[in-house]
Amino acid sequence: MTTVQDPRPEAGQAPQDRPTFDVHHPGTGDLVGTWPVQSAAEVEDTVARARLAAEWWQGIGYAERRKRLDAFRGVIARRIHQLAHLVHDEMGKPHGDAFLEVALVLDHLAWAGKHAPKVLGPQKRPTGLINANLKATVEHHPLGVVGVIGPWNYPVFTPMGSIVYALAGGNAVVFKPSEFTPGVGA
Repeated sequence: MTTVQDPRPEAGQAPQDRPTFDVHHPGTGDLVGTWPVQSAAEVEDTVARARLAAEWWQGIGYAERRKRLDAFRGVIARRIHQLAHLVHDEMGKPHGDAFLEVALVLDHLAWAGKHAPKVLGPQKRPTGLINANLKATVEHHPLGVVGVIGPWNYPVFTPMGSIVYALAGGNAVVFKPSEFTPGVGA
């Protein structure tokens, strides 16, 4: 059994002074982790920090974002067994299924980083015969901060699809994992 505890207590407040919730393995009932309940002020602070990060993240461009997504892909690949084990512990998914779920995320990361410039970058469009002397382009711009809410049943694959594509497009992400799989979210 692995116990995970969020290391970020509110400033000046001991972890035991905060409301918390426990996560138990659904098959054995063993305690998997104890997590703090985030306050509305903490959520607002997280979103404010994400807004600042979004400006920087957008500014580094597609090529640099791809490098960073590839590096993140490497971290997940190296820690795939650890993450799959945590999925198993928090939600009871068989190890093989949990491993496959995490492995599929590696494809999300590779595809998004490689194809974001082509899919989201400037694209020429025809203007039609009447406007033959004009030129038109379509360009996608980041939204800023994207909120992603994770499900309990596919706690890695489902939210990481949204997270990875939002990041590849130049957005920052605030992720709220399921209350059944907060360790996976962290």
